[in-house]
Amino acid sequence: MRGRSLRTYLVTVNVGLLLVFGTLIGVLGYNNAISGIDQSTNRLIEWMTLFSTNRIQDTVESAGEISEILSASASTINNEEVHRLNAVPIMIESLEQGPDFVSIYVGNAEGDFLLVRRMPDDETLQANFNAPEGTAYIAQSLDRWNERIFASRYLYFDAAAFLIGAEDRPSYVEYDPRRRGWYREAIQATSTITTNPYVFFTTHQIGMTVATPAEGIGSHLGAVVGVDFTLDGIRNLVSGLQLGSRGSAVLIAQDGSVIAHSEIETVVPDTSESGADTVRQLQAEELPNPGLPAALDRFRQQGTPRVTSVVDDVTWEYAFASIPLSEDNSLTLALTVERADLMSRAYDLLKTGGIFFAFLLLCSTLAIILVAQFLSRPLSKLQENTEAVMRFEFEETEPVRTNISDIQHLADSIESMKDTIRRFLEISSAIAAEKDFDRLSERLLDEIIATTHTEAGILYLRSDDGERLIPHVGRLDKKRDLIFPASDILLTQRDTLVVRSARDENAEGAEVNEHELKLMGLNGIGDAMDEAPAHLLAAPLFNRQNYLVGVMLLFETSTLDQALVRFTEAMVGSAAISLEARQLIAEQKELFESFIQLIASAIDAKSPYTGGHCARVPELTKMLAGAAEETTEGPFADFTLNPEDWEAIHVAAWLHDCGKVTTPEYVVDKATKLETIYDRIHEIRMRFEVLKRDVQVDYYRRVAEEGDCEAIRAERDAALTQLDDDFAFIAECNEGGEFMSDEKIDRIRQIATRTWTRTLDDRIGISHEEKARKDREPARPLPAKEPLLADRADHLFPRPESETLAENNPWGFKMDVPELLYNRGEVHNLTIRRGTLTDEDRYKINEHIVQTIKMLDQLPFPRHLNHVPELAGGHHEKMDGTGYPKRLKGTDMSPVARMMAIADIFEALTAVDRPYKKGKTLSEALRIMTFMVKDAHVDADLFDLFLTSGVYRLYAERFMEPQQIDEVDIDDYRPGTEAA
Repeated sequence: MRGRSLRTYLVTVNVGLLLVFGTLIGVLGYNNAISGIDQSTNRLIEWMTLFSTNRIQDTVESAGEISEILSASASTINNEEVHRLNAVPIMIESLEQGPDFVSIYVGNAEGDFLLVRRMPDDETLQANFNAPEGTAYIAQSLDRWNERIFASRYLYFDAAAFLIGAEDRPSYVEYDPRRRGWYREAIQATSTITTNPYVFFTTHQIGMTVATPAEGIGSHLGAVVGVDFTLDGIRNLVSGLQLGSRGSAVLIAQDGSVIAHSEIETVVPDTSESGADTVRQLQAEELPNPGLPAALDRFRQQGTPRVTSVVDDVTWEYAFASIPLSEDNSLTLALTVERADLMSRAYDLLKTGGIFFAFLLLCSTLAIILVAQFLSRPLSKLQENTEAVMRFEFEETEPVRTNISDIQHLADSIESMKDTIRRFLEISSAIAAEKDFDRLSERLLDEIIATTHTEAGILYLRSDDGERLIPHVGRLDKKRDLIFPASDILLTQRDTLVVRSARDENAEGAEVNEHELKLMGLNGIGDAMDEAPAHLLAAPLFNRQNYLVGVMLLFETSTLDQALVRFTEAMVGSAAISLEARQLIAEQKELFESFIQLIASAIDAKSPYTGGHCARVPELTKMLAGAAEETTEGPFADFTLNPEDWEAIHVAAWLHDCGKVTTPEYVVDKATKLETIYDRIHEIRMRFEVLKRDVQVDYYRRVAEEGDCEAIRAERDAALTQLDDDFAFIAECNEGGEFMSDEKIDRIRQIATRTWTRTLDDRIGISHEEKARKDREPARPLPAKEPLLADRADHLFPRPESETLAENNPWGFKMDVPELLYNRGEVHNLTIRRGTLTDEDRYKINEHIVQTIKMLDQLPFPRHLNHVPELAGGHHEKMDGTGYPKRLKGTDMSPVARMMAIADIFEALTAVDRPYKKGKTLSEALRIMTFMVKDAHVDADLFDLFLTSGVYRLYAERFMEPQQIDEVDIDDYRPGTEAA
């Protein structure tokens, strides 16, 4: 009888509550659906507006920069076709800077025109161009002379910008850039202009033009450089929207022309003009939605973003947003949808909710009936659980549930006893196995809360100064975080429970007191718990030296049993010793990590041009190691890493360049050939100044002796011009930007033979070391004739014995060591054929890896970090054994060392903080590394994983500049592919 009544009660309550709550949820759900639809529409148009604005602004800015650069190029704006064609490669390279760029061109006041475009994907357009196979770019050239066509032709280039064909096009003479809107607007402007969207002459695409008039030497030609780009990215976004059965998304220009439509083609034949190829843009009033023009006018005049309109008994919803093109021009994004389509979603949601509710009601009723039946049979299960406790078997079992209070209390007591014993064992196991201090703290607090059946707890740890208790972790029962901003508690605040328990050195309980909670910074703690606490229990944690480690504070919502106090005091004793041990380990690791970060930061801070390198290489190495660990096939299918391996990778990657602390800054940062601690070009400049003064002095002497005449002035001016030209040449060579040819080297040596007169002793006022170098040669009597450029004995720095590497050195280094430590000869440095570094400079830079290995070998690493020197010291080795410092082959290196080599190279190629180069784009860096794979410098399998796993893309998005991230097809770079 009792069971039937319980089942009936449960079923009745369940059905009644579900009916009430189901009705409320249905009403609220319907209203929320309507509100959600409106919010979704607003978010959609906001997102589309933001995307479109950013896309247009980024494209316009990039196009403007390109047009301004090209407008300043002499070859681009030259009035002779042969010179303009020399600019085709840079125009092609510029064309690749933007995915929406269609063409780049230049026209001038004589009607000359040069345009470079990509080979279009459209087969019809390809046929019109009649391009040979392999064509990637097409140049359209017009050359006029006295308003007559001198040349009209198409030139075809492959993907490498090599000319592969040409064709005369007489029909192209009809094109005159001077009649185009972009030319007329730009030539009247003083700066870069952006046109309104219009239909392109050749491709019939809708786009815009950014044009820049030439300045300076090219302005008299009336030259204008233009960059065409399409709005295809935005049009594709608009065209992909589905807004109900008759809804649409429309992008409208300020003049009413339609840029994009989700259902209709916006470029249509122009019946007002003759010729089948003449097209125009669709106008807003021509769209099938007759209410759109009026709603659009209302938005533009009144700024109303949402408009409701009834047209032919159909209610339409319109949503508008502006997309700026310039200060006085913008596009309008319009979303149109039938109100019935919006409401249908709410109706469908209500219908679906009703079906689900009915199904839930049926299932829950059946479940309640089944549960009620099982409540009458708890005793057999209770007996099984008791026998399991007697056998010390603590596996999880289904808890006993019954409506008989006495049996339920007994079952709960047995289950609690079983759980307490099991948790004691689990806590002991957790203390022994857990190594992470924070996880150990959470685990201890979770287990003690569960074992004591309290509702929440906070673990306070004593501060380093010993004056405060700092909340370290807070947890709720069922292993949940306690989200509450607990504050520190001063140990001098003796009227608080946690301080009293620490002072008395035993666990203490007390009823909740609002004043005491406020003193401990816990007022309002009940809001963070499921139920406000009624009692507090504080248990101090003392280590083996009887030093207070912390205090554990537990919260109880029911009556506090004194047995619970004694039980908690017993549990926290061993927990305190475990926390002390793990805290010491954590502090040691934190100290070591700080030391690593200190070394890496010092290296990056030492040179402003490598800042961030020591931070980025570890990130990329870990990305690649993670990708290798996750792969399930290929050469790294069995590659695994345990936490100790990850720690070794972390340490090695952060310290891979620690030897750079020994490399002088003036070598690492050597930006010019003559730079040491300062740039010695200033000395040479002063010598030229002396020679120029000598020319002036000689001129006035001759005038005084012979009288002023044209011949003497001409000789003086020629000599001064020659000196200026020679110094400009020397200064250019000092920059190290271009490869030094034999002719340039011969000219440097010829200039070096000129002499100047030194009248002061150069061996006074200098350091002892420099004087010792000068004393290798006898002093010359004054006044002395000195060469304009010299390689003197004092320029040679001998290499100390400590800087040499014995053939059988203990580290196994195999490097070619230059005889000299430095060679600062002026002619020697100026005649460096490539870059700014001499062999001695380059060795000094490469020597950092030698110092890295030496430094790391001296550290007493623990056993699991013993291979850190090998990992950190191998990132300059090559797979074919031609690397340094040990000339290891790939088989001699661990996979992680090879990963770090890839990370170091890729970071160096893409870094933008170098003085001697700009950061490569993504495709440029990958192509360079592809050649390194072919030359057996980089591990081919790892590089393939670097590409296929997408690690290169993840790194680029985190650390590279947006303009460096271009489109990449990894099949073009994968080892073994035809493209690579």
